[in-house]
Amino acid sequence: MPIFDAFQVLGVEKRLGISAEELREAFREAGKRLHPDAGGGEGDFADLQRAHDILASPSRRLSHWLELRGMKIDPRGAVDDSLMDLFAGVGATMQKCEALIRKRDDAKSALGRALLEDETQRCREELESMIARVNDRIECECAAFPRYEDADPLDATDAARSVRNLAFLEKWQASLRAIFPRML
Repeated sequence: MPIFDAFQVLGVEKRLGISAEELREAFREAGKRLHPDAGGGEGDFADLQRAHDILASPSRRLSHWLELRGMKIDPRGAVDDSLMDLFAGVGATMQKCEALIRKRDDAKSALGRALLEDETQRCREELESMIARVNDRIECECAAFPRYEDADPLDATDAARSVRNLAFLEKWQASLRAIFPRML
């Protein structure tokens, strides 16, 4: 049975450096052909959505790209030492935000909630800063993609480390983003 090829399904070149814009456009174009309302089958459109989900995530994209080259990478493992300070910051920020959300929910009056507004603003700013730090680190990890594409032979240990780092970073990014609307 052939391996599912997300790049082929979306009609994009098999490379790691795919912009969100390029991915969105490829999905839109393929969707015009494959959506059930346009004459495509439900299975075809489900494959298109699966391909988009894989390629939209840098960790899953790298893992898939490696798999297509015959390398199976396990994304599980410990947090890389280089991410420990960021991990501690993410945890502290999330705890601080959750505590403030509980405090706001427990406030009995509009005045009580208003008195928490300065603290809420500071917490939002800290949350935005932490999201930016995580985003920057994701960009740093993705900066290795050209090196992986050009490597011959590819260092599987280094690539596996990047897959794991990106998986952690994407999880933290999603968690931080999920808290943000609750801070409004």
